[in-house]
Amino acid sequence: MTLADIEHFAEFTGDTFYAHMDEEAAAANPFFGGRVAHGYLVVSFAAGLFVSPEPGPVLANYGLENLRFLTPTFPGDTLTVTLTVKQITPREDQEYGEVRWDADVVNQKGESVARYDVLTLVSKS
Repeated sequence: MTLADIEHFAEFTGDTFYAHMDEEAAAANPFFGGRVAHGYLVVSFAAGLFVSPEPGPVLANYGLENLRFLTPTFPGDTLTVTLTVKQITPREDQEYGEVRWDADVVNQKGESVARYDVLTLVSKS
């Protein structure tokens, strides 16, 4: 995660909340102590770490549930994500089923920065 990533995301999305853009104001915030990455930037980068570019068997991501941002992500942090299958729900009348994954995004210190369930539709074949 770089400061340039954070600034680009802020410009691209319009989310210029002070904790992302103003070092002095972010430093005065008791939760941050300095500029931090957007939570949705963290989740977006995490998707890039686990989404495979080639077709199938995952047909689509259709949602996130239980998203929590647990620890701030700072410029210079390195992120990794671990996905664990949490639930498989076949759809008897369809050629696909639902898979719920536990996603845990951690920084270089091993601290969870975000946790959530990723919901996917997956081909049965």
